[in-house]
Amino acid sequence: MEPGAREYDPGRDTTTIVWDGRTYYCRAAGSAGTTTTVATSPPTTATEPTSTLTTTTTTTTTTTTTSTLVLPLKSLTSGRYNPAVRQTTINKTICVKGWTKTVRPKVSYTNKLKLQQMAQYEETGSPSDYEEDHLIPLELGGAPRNPKNLWPEPRAQAKKSDPLETKLKRQVCKGMMKLAKARAAIRAFKFANG
Repeated sequence: MEPGAREYDPGRDTTTIVWDGRTYYCRAAGSAGTTTTVATSPPTTATEPTSTLTTTTTTTTTTTTTSTLVLPLKSLTSGRYNPAVRQTTINKTICVKGWTKTVRPKVSYTNKLKLQQMAQYEETGSPSDYEEDHLIPLELGGAPRNPKNLWPEPRAQAKKSDPLETKLKRQVCKGMMKLAKARAAIRAFKFANG
């Protein structure tokens, strides 16, 4: 289908086929991810000395992107708090701009831990597709280096929880929500949604 055609639906027509200089948009049958198919060779004609034979050569490359939900396991990642962050200290800690940078663990530490935890979580993907996520985020006073507060989360999945973490911190710092309630909310969200 072509954009503008009556049947074209950009939300469902996610398979792109490029053939002989033309682009076609199709619906992938039974696929939850986005599939891109590129035909790299147009039909070719070969001639044999005694007869004429027409052959078609097609090279197809298919890339499928899917997202698997990885939830924190309570037995491994139950969550831990930074003892310096309490309701009475939020104005000296989490509510100070840039404070989380002062407690964030170094990448060398989290990368090593990520490899260990990926094995514990039985995740076999590329380590670069994961990040060590704090179950109780630093901006809500989570323990920075405690393995019980860290787990290997797919990077694409982190984009869902990060805005909620920021929203909860703002509500705590504006006095609209208690720290304990914000921590309980993010814990419940991550155990259900990653």
